[in-house]
Order: sequence, then C-alpha cells, then structure tokens
Amino acid sequence: MKKVDEQRLDRLHKEVKKNLQKYLGRGVFSAASLAFAVHEKNGYADCFINAGASGEKEEGKVDQETIFDLASLTKPLVTLPSILHLIDEGKVSWNEPLDSLLEKSLEERFKQVELYTLLSHCSGFRGHRNFWKHLKSIESERKDDWLLHEILEDKLAYKTGSRHIYSDVGYLLLGAVVRVKSGLDLDEYWKSYIAGPADLGKKLFFRQLKEGSSRKGWVSTGYCSWSKRPLIGLVHDDNCRALGGVAGHAGLFGSSEGVLEFCKQFLDLYHHRRSNLPLSSESLRRATVRVGKSDWSCGFSLPAASGSSSGTHFSEKSIGHLGFTGVSFWIDVDKQVVVTLLTNRVRQGEDMRGIREARPALHDVVMGYLTGKKNPPA
Repeated sequence: MKKVDEQRLDRLHKEVKKNLQKYLGRGVFSAASLAFAVHEKNGYADCFINAGASGEKEEGKVDQETIFDLASLTKPLVTLPSILHLIDEGKVSWNEPLDSLLEKSLEERFKQVELYTLLSHCSGFRGHRNFWKHLKSIESERKDDWLLHEILEDKLAYKTGSRHIYSDVGYLLLGAVVRVKSGLDLDEYWKSYIAGPADLGKKLFFRQLKEGSSRKGWVSTGYCSWSKRPLIGLVHDDNCRALGGVAGHAGLFGSSEGVLEFCKQFLDLYHHRRSNLPLSSESLRRATVRVGKSDWSCGFSLPAASGSSSGTHFSEKSIGHLGFTGVSFWIDVDKQVVVTLLTNRVRQGEDMRGIREARPALHDVVMGYLTGKKNPPA
C-alpha cells in the first residue's frame, strides 16, 4: 500500500467531497460522512470527508461526530462480536444446533439449523417479516417471547444450507441466543463485554431519544409510519422500533468516528496486533471465511465477482456490510484499508438506485488513489 502523502491526500479529499456534493445535489441523501483509514508503520492515517446537514430542520453541518442510524451494521458490529465473545467463553459453538442455542425443544424442521447457518444467512429462515404490525400493540415485557414464538411457528423458506438468503429473522434469533446464553439483553451484553472494553460506548450505542430531547447532531431518516413521529434518534427499522429500539438485526446508532474505530479494531485483531476488542483473533478470522460459494462469511458480506458495492479495487479477502439507511463499511485485510460511508438515503425516499451507484463510485475514488491506480486531480 502506498504511504499517504499529505499533498495528494488533500487532492483526494477534494475529489471525494466533490462526489459527495454531486450525490447530495441529486437527492440521494441529505447527510453523508465518508471516512477511511490506512494502516502504516506507525499506526493509522485517518481521513474524514463530510457533506450535508443534520438536525430535525437540517440546521447543523455533518461532521465525524454526527450520529447516524446504522441499521444493519448492527449485525457485524454488535450481534457478531457478542456471539464471538460467547464462543470464546465456551458458552456456544459454531456447529451448535438451534434447540441447544435456545435451550428449548424444537420441531424436527429446525434440526439442521446451527449457529454458523444463522450467521451466514443460510439457515432457511425467511429474510423479513412485518412483525411490527403486532408488536407495537404488545406489552413491552411480552414482546421478546411473542417474537420468538412467531419465528419458530413459521415454516422454513428453504432447506437449511441449500441457499443463502439475507435474513433479518436469523439475526433476531441470534439476539435471542445472546439473551438465553448470557442472561442479559443484547444491548446490555454488548455494552458490558464489547463496547465498554473497546472504549466505544460514547460513539456507538443503542438509544431512543425521548420527546423534547435535543436532536442537534443527529441525522433524520424520515417519519414513523404509524406514529408519524420524526425518525431522528428513533430507529428507522419498523420491527426494531416496535421492539423498543434493540434487536439483533438493527438498532445501533453511531458516528463516523465510531464505525471507523471499530473497523480498525477488527483489522488489528485480524492481524494479531493489539486490539481493545476482547475477542480472539482465531474466532474473528473464522468469521471472515467464505461459506460455500456465497458472498457471505459468518457475519460479513464479501466482494461479489461483479457489481459489488465495494467497487473494483478491494481485494477478494475484504469483508464488509451494508445497512438499509444508506450506511456501509469495507475492510481490506490484505491492503489494510478501511472505508466507511454513512448516509441517510432513506430520508429521500425508497429509490435505491442512487445509493447503489454512489457506493462503488466513492469506493473506487478512494481505493483507486490509495492503491496507486488512479491519481486525484491536481
């Protein structure tokens, strides 16, 4: 990897800023923060490029401390490391069957569902269900039990292990596994055993802003479909919101600084360097291995052969993840580069064509420069 040169870095910064402003002007999002980090001999060289506005009335400028709804980044940043910690503690294992994970008797159709199949989206469970329509009227103390019952009453959508279908339902179950095996709710376990030791609790967190609280520095993702409340400090995902803001598939909020730091800790752990994450390198490395011929490992998305959101310059061994609100990260473990992109593309509507164009284009600008395959304009 080329050493980061300050003059060329400044030109790259301007090129990325120009591209962010282009997509901002086209209405792809109203707020964005792109960050990247390159590991060098003496540590990391970090860079943050921001565009757009935060706040309910878009009164504040976006910076690296602005809070975004991280949506499905909850899966690799919360649920996965919590499961890995349980594995390291000997409380669960990769091939442990679902009945043992949930400590309850299950029907025969779930016999082949094991921990790794839930992590890698090949368990057989459906991708998504609108649980929120019933959850929003169920008492808080009954929500978890009702949800687990509903999931386990459903038929599998396909034979376990035969396909890979991205599944929020599978990660809802993983959140239940953490609760059963630890005796703590997912957010409590993650805060105590992952975010706390990693000193990330002020930059990444589960939070529901109370009515009347300041929304300065938070990014809006629209309005709640049933309460019509502004979704600023309230999670965008309907199922997670109906559950109270914490779930295995969504609910995490955080800043560009926080996501970049977590990814750097992942990268350090992968390379057996000192990391504040209280996980073993062996468990993390296993979680990055491709499962079958899919574009998934046990917790991460992997670059597709064509049309990847990572663009064209990330190596084959890169790991990443996307979130529905318009957020993502990619970690190139070979080139030792992290690129994160946080936006609120859902604020502008349901059309995903803009963000699907923006992600690989922005990644190519950054990685093209960092790998020496493209020079930013002088």
